[in-house]
Amino acid sequence: MAQMIFYMGTAGYILLVLWMVAVIAPYVRAWRQGGGFALATVNSLLFGYLVQMLSWPIAVWFGIPHLPPHLLLAAIPIIQSEPVEWYRFLTAAWLHSPTDMTHVLGNVLIIALVGVPLEQRMGSKNFMIVYLAGAIGGSLAWHFTHIGYLGIAWGASGAAYGLLGAYVASWPGDKIEFPLILIRPWPVELIAFLYIMIEIARAAAVYGFNATSDVAHVAHIGGFFAAAIISRPLARRGPVPPFSKDSGPSQAGIESAIRGSRKRRMGGLEKDPWSIAGHELSEKAARTLVKLRHEGDELETREAWLDRLSEQAQCPECDGELGLVGAGDVPQIICLSDTGHLRWP
Repeated sequence: MAQMIFYMGTAGYILLVLWMVAVIAPYVRAWRQGGGFALATVNSLLFGYLVQMLSWPIAVWFGIPHLPPHLLLAAIPIIQSEPVEWYRFLTAAWLHSPTDMTHVLGNVLIIALVGVPLEQRMGSKNFMIVYLAGAIGGSLAWHFTHIGYLGIAWGASGAAYGLLGAYVASWPGDKIEFPLILIRPWPVELIAFLYIMIEIARAAAVYGFNATSDVAHVAHIGGFFAAAIISRPLARRGPVPPFSKDSGPSQAGIESAIRGSRKRRMGGLEKDPWSIAGHELSEKAARTLVKLRHEGDELETREAWLDRLSEQAQCPECDGELGLVGAGDVPQIICLSDTGHLRWP
């Protein structure tokens, strides 16, 4: 391997840096602008693939036998048992065959159609964790079924199948637009069932009946189940609880589910920290507290009355000033001197 790195040359390292910029830049842009990570992933895969395509004519021009995105980042089971090579379990998911455009296009189609509504359901951070779990799970499944294999493996298929696994594990009743015979809304459970059963049948044919295939079917299966296993706890932390019955992954449905989730997280108003501490409120603050209890069952009215109460009352422990946190989400009053003194309700 050291010999291969030696012969890359300056042009090879320049292309490696260019590939990394192409792959990472869409995520940086999405993070800064608050965009979706599913579409950022689509752009990342496509931009990285363009660099890979450019690498072939440049390799011929400079006389370089192999270039970094292929040699340094792809999954090669015979060498990646070494800890220093473990990064390949992840980086291989951002590479695709430069001679087969259908490879990358098929993956980005699934990631776009499944990933966007899934991200709306579980949130961007949780989506990205699931995606990475699918990518690594697929690579691990391929590695442990091909230990000692010298060939190169790459592709985002394990991660794409992982999104299907995560979706069906948490919101199986959803319908999403998908090209299954016809492009129309299909139940996620039907899409996932057909895809995974086809892959299991193909893997059985390859490993059980000595059929030949240049597709890593076992990686698809590994990604599907790895993401499915971890998705449910992540989904519970997201904006829409698992198995929610709403209008589906539309913007209106998502907003309704998010609002419902926030209301469920609102604390009770029956007991207040001033009464518990024997701290007497001013007349204005006491009237505001009564209004809060009568009208604070909606997010907006609760936030308005809590904001007013924070201006009229003091911390029952240190008499310090109070402030409002969680505006636009689940509002609470805190002690500005020490949040350990007060966080209510």
